[in-house]
Amino acid sequence: MSQMIVVPGLEITPTRLISSTLPIADYDVWSSTKAYAIGDKVTVGQINYEALVAHTNRNPVSDTTTPAAWLNLGWINRYRMFNKQIGNTWAIGSFSGAANEIDLTIRPGQRINSLGLVGVFASSVRVVMTQPGNPVPIYDQMLVMTAPSGRGWYQHFFARFKSRENLAVLDLPPASNADIRVIISAPGGTARVGMMILGWSKAIGTAVYDTSLGRKSYTTVKEEFDGSVTMTKHGARRQINYQVVMEGDQVTDALQTLDPLDATASLYVGAEELDYTIIAGTYDDLDIGLPTYNFATYTLSVRSLM
Repeated sequence: MSQMIVVPGLEITPTRLISSTLPIADYDVWSSTKAYAIGDKVTVGQINYEALVAHTNRNPVSDTTTPAAWLNLGWINRYRMFNKQIGNTWAIGSFSGAANEIDLTIRPGQRINSLGLVGVFASSVRVVMTQPGNPVPIYDQMLVMTAPSGRGWYQHFFARFKSRENLAVLDLPPASNADIRVIISAPGGTARVGMMILGWSKAIGTAVYDTSLGRKSYTTVKEEFDGSVTMTKHGARRQINYQVVMEGDQVTDALQTLDPLDATASLYVGAEELDYTIIAGTYDDLDIGLPTYNFATYTLSVRSLM
């Protein structure tokens, strides 16, 4: 059993993302004088667009002429780990990635004590916190994301390594003026992050062993008259049904914590050491039983938004 933790996400704006090795644009910036062909791509601000018709001087952001000239492709690689919304739609399955390493620094501008990364492909993640004028870090932690599988010398040297894909760091010093540097390393491969969430953590009870995991696939399957099957691959979302116990006087506080998080991305942690109990998403259902002998139990169902 472990504390059930929720971390509401802090919005990461260009002001807060003070440095990143990922490029500031994925494509050329849109130009009012360039003639665009179908399929051309441009970047405006932090959003990518694809031309749907041949045209000149139709602004991807402000143009309302029918038929539409541009398709909103979503956030650029640099910001995809922080925001996946295209209007009211979340782009499931997208991620930020780069060869070998992603190195970025965030200046939250307020106190935070937690950081989570979900959908990670890396051999290690290093988190360093510094304060202006102080060269000595107030926090410096290297977290290993891979390890040998099995026991014995043969498994150690020849078996496929097991890896963690989710990470929660819940012990950051709550300094109000700190910079947080995160280095995601995958030497010889592609470093990748599905979502990164920073914020102030809140305990909402104790997660217990009846917690269950699931995955919902949105691939469509059509059976033909001759028995053949046509499958069209779509995205998938993970789900965790947390079983949580709390003292009766914590119920109102838990409700006040969770109510504002409806339809927003937050980090949920059932157990920091069990990466499969860490998810970035929104909660679908909350079912709390009335306290008995000053203890209440509840089920919290959270679906992934990455």
